[in-house]
Amino acid sequence: MDLPHELLLHIIKELDDAALCALGSTRKDLNNLVFPLFFDKHKITDPSQGWISCYRAPEHTLRAVRCSLSTKNIRNIHYYFNKGIERLVEEVEEMHAIVRRTDEVTDFKVYLVDPDDWALRDAPGLDEAQVPRLTAEEWTKLYVGLLTTSLTKGCRRVQLGGGLPFLKYLRDRDQVQSTAASVSAGGSRSLREPITGDKTSRYFNGTFHYVSPFASRGPNPQVAQSHGVKKLSANIPQDFEGKLEDFGTAPIVEDTKKRSRLRLSKWFKFFSKKKKNGITQVEATISSTMSHNFKAPPPGSDPSQVEDLSNPSSHWPNAPAPTRTRGPPVPKLESLLLHSDMLFASPTFLDWTNQLLSWCAPTLTHLELHCPETSSGIWRKFFSEVKLSSLAHFEITWGLVVGDAQIQGSDVLGFLSRHPSIQKLSLYGIQVPACLCDLPKAGKPILPNLTEIKAHPIYIRWLLRDKKQCPKLKQVVLQTEYYASMNRMFAYDALDRALEELLPRSRKLNVIGFRFTNDHHELDSWLQSHVDAGPTASILSKFVDTTNLLISSAYYVDFLSDLSRSRLELMAQFVGLFPNLEHLNFQDQPGAQYTRTHYSPPVVKALRRHSPQVKRLEINLDRIIDIAEFEQPEE
Repeated sequence: MDLPHELLLHIIKELDDAALCALGSTRKDLNNLVFPLFFDKHKITDPSQGWISCYRAPEHTLRAVRCSLSTKNIRNIHYYFNKGIERLVEEVEEMHAIVRRTDEVTDFKVYLVDPDDWALRDAPGLDEAQVPRLTAEEWTKLYVGLLTTSLTKGCRRVQLGGGLPFLKYLRDRDQVQSTAASVSAGGSRSLREPITGDKTSRYFNGTFHYVSPFASRGPNPQVAQSHGVKKLSANIPQDFEGKLEDFGTAPIVEDTKKRSRLRLSKWFKFFSKKKKNGITQVEATISSTMSHNFKAPPPGSDPSQVEDLSNPSSHWPNAPAPTRTRGPPVPKLESLLLHSDMLFASPTFLDWTNQLLSWCAPTLTHLELHCPETSSGIWRKFFSEVKLSSLAHFEITWGLVVGDAQIQGSDVLGFLSRHPSIQKLSLYGIQVPACLCDLPKAGKPILPNLTEIKAHPIYIRWLLRDKKQCPKLKQVVLQTEYYASMNRMFAYDALDRALEELLPRSRKLNVIGFRFTNDHHELDSWLQSHVDAGPTASILSKFVDTTNLLISSAYYVDFLSDLSRSRLELMAQFVGLFPNLEHLNFQDQPGAQYTRTHYSPPVVKALRRHSPQVKRLEINLDRIIDIAEFEQPEE
């Protein structure tokens, strides 16, 4: 291209983001020039670095990433999808195309934000009937297609979050429209079918081929007229290396800014790539949403005699053999964090989730579940059917405040009994029985490889009741719970009963810990009760073999700030009851990691006064402080 560099930069500065994406897709040299400027303009990491991480990204971000030549280098994806039905659907399809273009995606973390009346807020002047159409079934197919493609790209670590409020919104809208259609038709059958799980769909055996639900459907004419909506393009390129065709990149909603395309068309024509012999290169765009036509053999026939439409040699004997064949994807998934109730909210999503876990069972070592709104019936079926042979780290979380727990303890304990490979276990937010006798009686000893556990005291008591259970246990953290209901308070005497069960095993434990999640007055009362009992009556003084103590605050309970000096003194006296304690570790302390020099001196001073046996101090995984050699910094 003969244009001076300065003139080209001046032209680029006059273009909006959509035009930049189109211009960068015409030539390789323009691609290498335009998209780095785009990413720098919006402070987005260039895909050439191997990762993308975006929160509230500008509108054309994923389109620019998809069109960039460096997209194939992406290994890590961390993205928060934006609000708005049109933009969400566009971003999901763009992300699908990005994943297909990568060689391998090792880390994939995506999150769907809550809807907050997306449609009506983002489409001013439109009533509910004019909002762009998207059924719950279409959304399920769209999102499942993205997730399946991503997971079969060699993913090792995956985190999926959000989506349930949006699915509920689509369901409610489907129901309203179905009811209206039924009334207008005189009570006839609903025009919209509910989501039903298609048990014949297999996602992870190499036969699943995603087809976009929008590939052959036109836009809502009312919305298109008043809001600039146009049909999604199915021509999203898969292989962009060495071929820079002018492929379609049409968004669902066109830019509201009306910019003339006449002058741009001249530039596109001028910049169109030519072969060396002067012949224009033929466009050969590959759609990320097009179906693959593989002809299945009829029943009773010889598969070897059936014409294979995917094999060129069946039509042309002299055609070269295909370079590769499609086979079942090999699972590499090691860590799966499911923070989305949506994946359990419909038969289709639930069937996909079960197939995913069955497919990756040989490799999955870490599973975390944070789905507080999923019903107990689904959890019972889920825990009774899932079998993960390599699972080593299992967590159930809720967040900080626990509402109505849907997961029953008996279901979890049954799941644990079938997974002897578990080494680390964390349980928070599951149903807590009123009495230990309400839990099922243990048959054979379980969890022979468990080394670390963090759970409600009653479940730790259940596990420690049989001396043959958990013979390799090295770390125990007693966890309190913060309940949403003001009428339900955590019973701190449960900690004392768990300590009694824990005492016989304390000689073999490396770490004993407490995780405090609520900041109510009852916490101070429990700490004070042990201080008042003193070394002669408190059970803490019997833990003579405990040398390492962990105090976690869930980034909520304050022990170290200036406003909590009295509680710090109380905690130092509490710690002093462990007669041979050497190492004290404060974890998840709110704000302490940012002002270490400010927090450390008061803690060291309190420990010297009330816990002289403590030799080392650690705050929020920072450097270990030698208390004997610590000197208070000058003001």
